[in-house]
Amino acid sequence: MSDRTAAIIVTYDPEREVLLRLIEMLSTQVRMLFIVDNASSNFDQWQHALPAAQCHLIRLSSNLGIAAALNHGLARAEREGDLQFCAIFDQDSAPSANMIDQLETYHDRLSSRGPVAQVGPYFFEHNRGIFLPFIEFKLGFPRRKRDPGNGTWTTADYLISSGALISIAALNVVGNMDEALFIDYVDIEWGLRAQAAGFQSYGAFDVRMEHRIGESALEVAGIRLAVHKPLRRYYYYRNAILLCRRHYISLAWKISEITRLGIKFFVFSALSKRRAADFTMMSRGIWDGLRGKTGKFEQANRS
Repeated sequence: MSDRTAAIIVTYDPEREVLLRLIEMLSTQVRMLFIVDNASSNFDQWQHALPAAQCHLIRLSSNLGIAAALNHGLARAEREGDLQFCAIFDQDSAPSANMIDQLETYHDRLSSRGPVAQVGPYFFEHNRGIFLPFIEFKLGFPRRKRDPGNGTWTTADYLISSGALISIAALNVVGNMDEALFIDYVDIEWGLRAQAAGFQSYGAFDVRMEHRIGESALEVAGIRLAVHKPLRRYYYYRNAILLCRRHYISLAWKISEITRLGIKFFVFSALSKRRAADFTMMSRGIWDGLRGKTGKFEQANRS
């Protein structure tokens, strides 16, 4: 068990057994667990099952979004004073048995190369049945880095947040998660901001974690795309445009992301089972991004 790391799990209407399995897996790996609940409607179904010894429950009065929830957990962990890392998790992630120790070892080793922002595992995404590559831009183009088969590490511009071991020293310089984004692109924005501040993110191919992204997958020309609820499409498009307005985000990333989302706009508008709702929410996200709207999508916005 690590004395240097706290785990932060953000919950919102979690499946009780899935959440408890995650807590059981992490309880032998970290010094303490912070469960930050975004006002779950099923809170009473699982709160009493949490192990009292290590779990510290932070219940928010309303759904403040993933970034705000993480910041509550990060602030609580930093108040401990002697922790070096926070490992952050979605409620339905499945880390490997010795993941925290492995990531800490990588951090210690890689620190000799310069300031480390975070180290993350190689993700197996169940809905699409693939390992998700680490992304790094070189010469203006995104490189999708997959396991070369020798169990090594690689540099990355950002990481998927769930499973990432974040340095508290880096947080103190880079700052916390951007609550204006509410959900989606929170991890990308922090990674790119850390990179601009001189901190490097790393991916470890021999550290594995399983996860699900979206509800299912849509196959188009042999490519499996994650399917999300229309509301999530709003946040994707709005937040991508918000990031394109920021000076520390590279032009290469902006061009690549707008191109990728432009293609997906036409794919989901034409082929999604909820094509009308997807089109409406993607369009609204684009409009709100262009006018600089941030935070939670409120009911009034749907008129």
